[in-house]
Amino acid sequence: MSNPFLGKTYGESIAELATKYAHRDALVFRDTRYSYRHMKREADAYSARLAALGLRQGDHVSILLPNRPEFLWAWLGAAQMGLVVVMINTRLKRDEIAYQLAQSDSKAVIVPGAGAFRDFLGELSELAPALRSGTAGTLQSERLPELRWVIALDTVPEDYRGATDWSRPPTERHEAPAMVEDVETPGIIGYSSGTTALPKGALISHQVWRKAWDIGTPVDFTENDCLYMAIPLFGSMATMNGALPIWVRGGKVVLGEQFDAAACLAAIEREKVTVIHLLPPIVRALLDDAAFDRHDRSSLRVGYVLSVDPDVLNAVSDGLGIPGMMTGYGMTETTTVLTRNRWDDPRDVRHTTQGKPLPDIEVRIIDPESRREMPVDQPGEIWARGYCNMLGYYKKPEETARALTKDGWLRTGDVGHMRADGRLVYIGRLGDGYKSRGFNVSPAEIEYAINSHPEVAISAVVGIPWPGENDIGIAYVVLKEGCEVDSAALLDRLRGQLASYKLPHHLFLVDELPMTSGTGKIQKFKLKEDALVRLGVDVPPVAAARAGS
Repeated sequence: MSNPFLGKTYGESIAELATKYAHRDALVFRDTRYSYRHMKREADAYSARLAALGLRQGDHVSILLPNRPEFLWAWLGAAQMGLVVVMINTRLKRDEIAYQLAQSDSKAVIVPGAGAFRDFLGELSELAPALRSGTAGTLQSERLPELRWVIALDTVPEDYRGATDWSRPPTERHEAPAMVEDVETPGIIGYSSGTTALPKGALISHQVWRKAWDIGTPVDFTENDCLYMAIPLFGSMATMNGALPIWVRGGKVVLGEQFDAAACLAAIEREKVTVIHLLPPIVRALLDDAAFDRHDRSSLRVGYVLSVDPDVLNAVSDGLGIPGMMTGYGMTETTTVLTRNRWDDPRDVRHTTQGKPLPDIEVRIIDPESRREMPVDQPGEIWARGYCNMLGYYKKPEETARALTKDGWLRTGDVGHMRADGRLVYIGRLGDGYKSRGFNVSPAEIEYAINSHPEVAISAVVGIPWPGENDIGIAYVVLKEGCEVDSAALLDRLRGQLASYKLPHHLFLVDELPMTSGTGKIQKFKLKEDALVRLGVDVPPVAAARAGS
């Protein structure tokens, strides 16, 4: 079947769904059900209210909300009228939020009001003092020069005179603005996690709807499918790779405010959930819940797993009993998933590969130095080309030029290899690599070896400059609870697994690894800085800067 969302924008797609699946459940949140017709009505209402503020096509609007239906309605309503939606991680610190609001040139930001888990209004008033003393529409400040409106969806305290209160329906009717007609119009800015440098905002077009259909094809989604989702909505995994692939098939999304094992198990049984997004902590929490075996989970068919750890994958297949355990490969810059297996492919294929490219997407494995395509089973950088690649990084021309080639290939910065059957195997990040004794070293390969030991929970390897050498490898290891092994013993075991130039010079046992806020990615630049301090390395400034980059 051809893709029915080919060439369709947000507005066209939402209108079509509201007609085709009018009274079916599109969203379930707490005790409230929202039909597809209700979804369009809410999206149109947000379009009208945003237009009434004076926002026009091309303006940028940030969403800084926890999981709640208004997040979805605001996103759809803003994007369909041509605004660019900036989805900001609610777990970021104030100054991190300030950077993304300023770098994205956001003219408005939508936040909760009183009663939220965090005082967003208070923190924003520290960045834009006029939020307390000024008037709505004039909130720009030195740190947020483009910001005009802070829109609060709940009650606004009296001392925030500059906030725009949307806690109640509008008192007057606003006309809906014209919808965008060009699918190449940007609709989202999705920021990278900032593991090594300041975050970059990837511009994602209205092609998300075409991609959503393609994502659902290998798993045979229909209108009878139901997704349980309690991962944060600010991530592309929840929106582009979560709600949309279900909605384009007329299915139902059950949204959790935050993950709770008991609530999840109850929802699976009550709503007949067929698909669920699973992070390793979610898998553990479900299996450890006292009522796990008392709930009917037989409806579960597909589990999307954000891990390549064999123990986690086995736990999903065997412990949770989900027949369609799935991994995949993609990134925000590619409108999420590029490759998938079929949900009913043989288990060993689904557990060891990330699948074949989706329709109209090319994936190659390239030697990053020679730019030659690598043979089957030989590792190299993963390159991708297709309609779903980002338009570029917002206001980052140099970074865009490094990532996108003139002939349309995206250099992902990830390492993988292609099997003879056309399936991709993801290995790790290319940018983490370093040179030891003149040889290129992939930290992902060393981490895989370390993680294979039964006492190890997680590890991270970084390279730092070393006098008289290129770089040396430093391993940070977190042991599983209750396990005991010293660093010397671990290093001794690794000697039998790794070439001498790959063997870490030092292995530090630590209680935890530094992670980015909310996304759980390891901040390797902090580990590099820590290693330099631990070892008292006195290196030239240029080399030190390279180590912390």
